Order: sequence, then C-alpha cells, then structure tokens
Amino acid sequence: MVRHVVARLLLVGQLSMMWQACTSVRTTGSREAPAGTGGIAVRVFADDAARRAGEPSPPAVVGELERRQGGVWRPIFRSLSPSWAVAGLPPGSYRIRFPARLDEGGNVIRLSGSARQVEVREGRVTQVEAVLRHVPAAVVALAAVPVVVAAVLLAQWLDDHHLPAPPLPPPEVVEAVFYLSLDWPAVGWVGVADRASPVVTSHFPGEGALVAARRVRVVFAFSEPLQPGELEAAGVTVLGEQSGLVPGVVSYDEEQWWVVCEPREDLAPGDTYHVTLAADAVEDLGGNKLDAPVSFSFRSAP
Repeated sequence: MVRHVVARLLLVGQLSMMWQACTSVRTTGSREAPAGTGGIAVRVFADDAARRAGEPSPPAVVGELERRQGGVWRPIFRSLSPSWAVAGLPPGSYRIRFPARLDEGGNVIRLSGSARQVEVREGRVTQVEAVLRHVPAAVVALAAVPVVVAAVLLAQWLDDHHLPAPPLPPPEVVEAVFYLSLDWPAVGWVGVADRASPVVTSHFPGEGALVAARRVRVVFAFSEPLQPGELEAAGVTVLGEQSGLVPGVVSYDEEQWWVVCEPREDLAPGDTYHVTLAADAVEDLGGNKLDAPVSFSFRSAP
C-alpha cells in the first residue's frame, strides 16, 4: 500500500512537468436557449482521447470568459472547473481564455496561448471545447471540483425584459451553470440591482484529493469580484484531524477573484484536512454575502 502511494506521488510529480498551454479552443455548435438571451457552455479536456470519450478531466486550469467593454476586453466570469456554462448573456462577441493553471501546491503557473473569440446569438447557447496538450489523466487527482450543480445568479435584466431564466444545459454537457447579472454599458464588472449572493465556482485542492506538496495554497474561486476590504481572514479555517488548526495567511486575489489561504507551516504527513469558508467571510461588490459556508476535505501524503 505504501509503495503504491509513493509511486503515485512520484508519477504525479513527474507528470506535472509536462503541462502545456491550451492548444485547441473551438466552437462545436449551439443549441436552443430562450429568445432574447444567449449563453456559452465550456468543456476542457486533458487530450484528444479524453475529448473523444466525452470525459472533461483536466487539472485545475483557469478558465475566463470576457466581453468587450469600452474598447477593452474585461473578464465577466472565471472558474477552475473543467466544465461550466454561463447563461443569460446578451448577444454579441465574447472571448474565452485559459491564462494559467495551478500546480500540485496550488501555485499559479502562467500558460501561453491566445484567446478565442466566440459569438453568442440570441436564443442559442454556443458550445465550446478546449483540448490541452500532454496533460496526463493521472494528474486529475488534484483537479478543482465544482461546488454546486446549479448556482443561480438571476439576471435582473431578464426580469426587466419579462424573459424566463434560461434552462439548465443537460448534465452530460456541463457540471455547473451560472446566470450572470451584469450592467453591460458600465465599464468594469457592476451588478444590476445586485441582490444575489456570490458563489464559489470551484476550489483547490479538490474534494478528497491526495496532496503531495507539504505546503499547499487553498483556493476558493468566485463567480464575481469581491470587496477586498471586507475579507474576514478568520473566516477561512484549515483543520487537521490529527494536527489541529493550521495557521495561515488569508488574502484576496483581485485579478483572479480568488480567496487564498497559504499555510504558515508544513502539513502533517498522512492527515485529513477539513477546509471551511464561513458565510460571512466575504462580500461581493453589492454587499452580498455567501448563502452558506463552503467546506471540503483533502488528504496529505504519508
């Protein structure tokens, strides 16, 4: 058993050096959405074999959806999940990027590669696939995991136009669906009468992951920007079943919309850690807090 675990960790360590940027981002078609709205559904695959098998299974790759505002491309959504969709989008041009990934310690590694521009049409959900080069499936053990099946951020402009919320894509297409509430004419990300709570779109490490790194950055990725000054550091806890509370530095990454906890000390070998983000630890730009705490667990290698 010990040899098996050690061999697996060595393999993950070797394979992590083989990461490359996204080599293929393409639209594969579209399907029906309610009139007056549009959407984008994204799936990221480790390689062509995974794509042919229909199994989104890459490691924690940062996916960004951008819209052109005031002559500048600005992010409107981010996720670490391999499969996600954004609904309730006004028709127009959007751009999808995969600018970075997380290594086995949760550190950001920049990726090269250009953005792909996609068109969103009224009444259609544009389907997009991204295929990574030389990303082994074995590394998926540390992949970010979607926290919700459907995180509903109801768009105020849908109500203004008396439009129903777009239906959820089928489960075989995406794992998490988000409805954005945005003020498109404004410069930057501004909620429209924002009363919806922020949502954790994914986290790192994934639920139940076996972590080889002795110090791993814990990351909560959000669906929208947060108020930097409202982050409560005490609202993020990392608790080892054997080692107890892990002291750490909690910060907000404004560029990525991440809440990050960096331990001050090494993780104890062979322990199980439970991570919790308290509901009142963060606020979005509209002053809304999380609906409920977000928790997950991971294991440290022996």
